[in-house]
Order: sequence, then structure tokens, then C-alpha cells
Amino acid sequence: MKKILFLITTVLAGGFAFAQSASVSPSSFTAEDQITITFDLTGVALGSGGEDVYIWGFVPGCCGSPLNDQNGFGWGNSNPAAKLTRIGTSSKFTYTLTPTSYMNKTAAQIGAQFGFLAKNQNGSRQTQDFTFPVDPLTFTATAFRPFPSKFTQDDVVTFFMDKNLLNASKVALKAATDVYVYTDIDYVKPDGTGGYFQVSQYCEPLDPGDGNFYPGQTTVADNVALKAKDFGNGLFGWTIVPSKFFRIGDAGSVKFPPAGSKITKIKVHFRTRLSPYCPGTVGDSGSLGDNFGFPVTQ
Repeated sequence: MKKILFLITTVLAGGFAFAQSASVSPSSFTAEDQITITFDLTGVALGSGGEDVYIWGFVPGCCGSPLNDQNGFGWGNSNPAAKLTRIGTSSKFTYTLTPTSYMNKTAAQIGAQFGFLAKNQNGSRQTQDFTFPVDPLTFTATAFRPFPSKFTQDDVVTFFMDKNLLNASKVALKAATDVYVYTDIDYVKPDGTGGYFQVSQYCEPLDPGDGNFYPGQTTVADNVALKAKDFGNGLFGWTIVPSKFFRIGDAGSVKFPPAGSKITKIKVHFRTRLSPYCPGTVGDSGSLGDNFGFPVTQ
């Protein structure tokens, strides 16, 4: 929000104009959702004649986006990173952002409203302020969930299991004090072809002749990297950085995704220490049937 006072004659001479409209897609969003803002400047001076247009974002009553002023830029010299994208040759412009990242604030700090305006590079023309409601983040307890809910392959992410919410048929898993995971990924190679990679829970003793075996792999019962942490009160969590855990670009085995691969989905299957399918073991099939997979943000 930028407050500039003009005499009426200055307003008229300077071509100060108000945008006919501004919209956000999706129309309902939280501070952690990616949104696209669209300005329609049809019939006004701002943006006409090929003029570049920039966004100026703020949280009402709080602060402006760091993008507004960083690296010496400001109202009179807009940051190139804030430049809007013109739709074809029209007078409509778009900008895509995630409020928490764009404002460098938490969802709680952003609160219930997010605001912005459009302006030209030197600030001599601008729109009115636009504000849109921000939906609160709501937590719905589920047996399986990731945190954060949206993540990239290079982010730290924790997959949670709440034993209290498991189906009653999961007797062994509900009673387990040690919980481990099966996990696998779908990914896209640099050449655009798809790939699949699995880190499984094996029976003891591990058979190096197994087709899924790769050097350095151990049984799940000996592999702390596959053990979920007990947070108490029935809550278990397994934390990884996907690109590191699934060893993208690791030349140690042809089984690992090649360098430049992008994970598209991670699937996690919580299990008891040893699979009931292993000889001499009993129990239920862990979270099989309740297995979950989550898309990975690119």
C-alpha cells in the first residue's frame, strides 16, 4: 500500500487511473496456496502503449512485501521481479505467488487479508488498493498426513501416522512400539521418461540376490533411516529430504534416479518392524490399504 497525495489537477494531468478489476484464482485460498492475480486494465492509461506494469503487495495494517523494496528498488523504481505478465496483446496482466513466500511472513502473520495494487515502473500511475480474504489454515486430524502439506523434493518433510485414527483391523500396527516404513517414488527423468524407485521393508536375513537389493541396503529392522520417530500419544513421524533420501544423482547404483530427475509423488506405507509376510512372523498388513501418496511440488 503506497499513500501518495495528488492535487486534482495533478491527478488529471498525470493520467492516474483505477483498474477496472482485479481477481484471484483460486478465489478461495490460504496463505500457503499458490494464487494467480489478474488485473484488467482495459480502457485506462496504466499499461497502455506497451507500458510495463508491476505488482506492489502488502498485508493491511502490517507491512509490505520485501519484493517491493529489496536490492535498492522501491516505489519510484519497481523491482523487475515484480513485473506482471501481459496476456498476449491485451490489457490484462497476471502475477503468480504464494502469500507466505511473497510476504516472507507466516500464515498467522498474514492473517485474514492480503492486499496489492498495480503500478507503472516509476510509480506515476497506479490502481486502487485491492484486498482479498485469506482463508484460515485448518487442521483436520487424519491417520496419515505430511507436514508441510505442500513441499518440493528439496524440502524437509515429515510424514505422520496417528495410531489412534487407524482402522480397528490394524491390530498389530496399533500395538507396535517400533514402526517402520515402505516407501517409493514416481519420478520424471531429464529426458522426460518416467521412473519408479522403491525402498522396501525386507525379511531377515536380507538376500543380496534379491532383484531389488542394492549395495549398502540393510533390512528395515537394521535401517534407522526407515524407522519412524515415536512422538508419544500414538503419533509417529518419518522425516526426510526427498532428493537426498532417494539419492537422486547418486552414481553408486544404476537403481537410483539419475541426476536431474524430478520426484512427482512419494508414497509411504507404515509397517510393524517385520512384515507379516516374512517367514515365522505374524500380524496384520500394516497400513496396507491405507497407503497414501502425495504429489511433490515442482
